[in-house]
Amino acid sequence: MAGEIDKEPQAPAPYPLAMVVCDGVWQDPYTKKFTLIGTFSALGGRRFPLIHPIISVFVSLTDGRGKVPCRLQLVDVDEVREPVFELSQELEFADPRVIFEVVFQATGIRFPAPGEYRLKLFARDEFIIERRIIVADLSKSRENPKP
Repeated sequence: MAGEIDKEPQAPAPYPLAMVVCDGVWQDPYTKKFTLIGTFSALGGRRFPLIHPIISVFVSLTDGRGKVPCRLQLVDVDEVREPVFELSQELEFADPRVIFEVVFQATGIRFPAPGEYRLKLFARDEFIIERRIIVADLSKSRENPKP
């Protein structure tokens, strides 16, 4: 038909195997194995906005095909504010059987208020996995009295 544009079907998004939030990630230069340092799912502070120095997110994916643009967002649970941060990387899968491990790192993260936040990963603009981070207001917690 005149005016129709032939579009190749887009490959499916990779399948997520893991998503771990931590303080840092070290990769052995010889074996290429990753070591995750200080895994967590909650943070706390006494003043807001809370500035957290660094968040590392280790992601393991498989069943990818070719070049895959990936985007990681940190958003409040209701997504009423702009994302706290957004990072992008393009991954290249030589073979769909490969397990691709990648690290996203953000620094100087500014949590505007206590509450629940979500780290959401998209591949080819398709949502594939998320992790929850609880940010607590510690100014309201009671100190343990000294004996």
